[in-house]
Amino acid sequence: MKHRRFKLTDDEIRVLEAAEGETREALALRRLQGVRLYGSGVDMQLIQHVTGAARRTLEDWVRAYRARGVAGLKLGWKGGNNRKLAVETREELTAKLGQLTVAQALTEEERSTNSPFWSIEAVERVVAKWYGVRYQSRESYRRLLAEAGFSFQQPEGIYRSRPSEVVIADFEADAEKK
Repeated sequence: MKHRRFKLTDDEIRVLEAAEGETREALALRRLQGVRLYGSGVDMQLIQHVTGAARRTLEDWVRAYRARGVAGLKLGWKGGNNRKLAVETREELTAKLGQLTVAQALTEEERSTNSPFWSIEAVERVVAKWYGVRYQSRESYRRLLAEAGFSFQQPEGIYRSRPSEVVIADFEADAEKK
């Protein structure tokens, strides 16, 4: 198990606990608790269970706390509905994303990669091209992809130093012969 380099002092823990008592936002409370528990050395699985957050998310919260303190854990969302695309336009976009491939929607110069799959960057380019709209947050493009029925796929973890299945099978066959 890796040892954590991030440890909170007693004063920092008291400041986080005070902020927890003052906040009225459930999401901000989760962040504050997650950082406090993580910095106190609590087991990662317990923290994940309590906060409902993934390890990477907890690490992001710790980075935000290191950079900006308690203010870094406050939510950046200001509220309000600032949709740049009308509901009908979003439905039209959803239909287009389902019908067209990236290569059909964007020219070779407009594409950042030759991937046949819709990515945040590709959706960002088609929304700007078709509707003249740019969102500040990548989350907005993720939401558009989700509305279109696409899901985020994390790359599979592959051991690069591991030999191929054929090499392993040959080795095992040779070992059985001896």
